[in-house]
Amino acid sequence: MFEWLSDALMAVVGGGATGILGSAVQSLFQYKTKGLEIQQEKYRLDHDANMVKLESEANLSIASQEAAAQADNNAFVMQTASYDHDKRQYMPDTGAPTWVIGALGIVDVIRGIVRPALTLYVAVAITIILVEANALISKVDGLDVELRLSAAQEIWRMVAYIATTIFFWWFGQRPQKKN
Repeated sequence: MFEWLSDALMAVVGGGATGILGSAVQSLFQYKTKGLEIQQEKYRLDHDANMVKLESEANLSIASQEAAAQADNNAFVMQTASYDHDKRQYMPDTGAPTWVIGALGIVDVIRGIVRPALTLYVAVAITIILVEANALISKVDGLDVELRLSAAQEIWRMVAYIATTIFFWWFGQRPQKKN
């Protein structure tokens, strides 16, 4: 009894370790890729900054002449925006039909339940596999009790390993919430 329990525990721990290791390796590659993207973005931003500097020096005289007119326009825009902000709106005034806005809300709900639904599906599928495998073992003729028990224990260990790997890897790769 204790041997089966320790084997099952080792299968779960092994599956969890494999899932965490897979998640860690995947995160390491994502980290390295992000570093290369940041370096590329830095080079692009440096180039853009130089171009903006050259353009701003060329447009300095034009900007000073337009500054006074822009200040008056900004005051008017801010006052108008203040009045518009005071209105209470439940639906954005984008000009889109109400059914489009409602459909977008439904898409958000579906997107929000994908991960929990897939997790539930995997849990149910693993349970069905386990029950069916145990039923198949009990239907095989000519197996003694020890062999049936050994086969059932091996199936439990494999399914526990696979399930733990899937869940740890799945939840280890959840997108991080941005502040």
